[in-house]
Amino acid sequence: MKKVTGLIIAALALAALAQIVIVYAPRPSGSASPAQGQSGGTQLTIARIHEQTPAYDIDAQYPQFGLPAIDSQIKYAVEGAVAEFKTLPPNPPDSATTQNQFTGTFDKVYAGSDTVSLELILSQYTGGAHPMTLFAGLNFDRATGRLLLLDDALNLIGKTVQEVSDAASAQFREEFGDAFFSEGATDNPENFSSFIISADEVTFIFQQYQVAAYAAGAQEVSFPRVR
Repeated sequence: MKKVTGLIIAALALAALAQIVIVYAPRPSGSASPAQGQSGGTQLTIARIHEQTPAYDIDAQYPQFGLPAIDSQIKYAVEGAVAEFKTLPPNPPDSATTQNQFTGTFDKVYAGSDTVSLELILSQYTGGAHPMTLFAGLNFDRATGRLLLLDDALNLIGKTVQEVSDAASAQFREEFGDAFFSEGATDNPENFSSFIISADEVTFIFQQYQVAAYAAGAQEVSFPRVR
């Protein structure tokens, strides 16, 4: 019972953090560093939010591609998460940490002729056993700036959500055996809401606790693109 309760609490925390990512909040201060590289004809820079008070410590970095319609959505997503984080109550004196901590990084950047994609890694630590981290895929139509959703990802790989579920479940069942949390890979579309796109494949990201214990980390399942 304790294990189930812990998993429910963790899942709710991750769900709340996932909702924060799509909140477009007022803009706190941030600054862009010099160009770090180019991808697909874009000029990649890194923006940073760094704030520290007695109650919290925030250090978040996120990419900007020189594509205003896309850059603004990435910026607002990170800043929305930061703004929500600031509303958390201060830690009590006997907490494992005197400050609530928020860190943000990114990985798996792709800027192709049709798609811009990245993985945001947003983490909160408020004095519990470990941080709660969200691995959020953000994907955009390069020409229009439209945020791509699950139906777009399924179209790129030519599969239904049931087919993706079956393949993911088979992979996790082989890897984790009886420790596989099967509910996290059913054909519920919410299980596949986080994904990233590259030139050759679409990769679905499963959060910590979603399909296995926290110690197993986040998991991924990739499918080749057919479009």
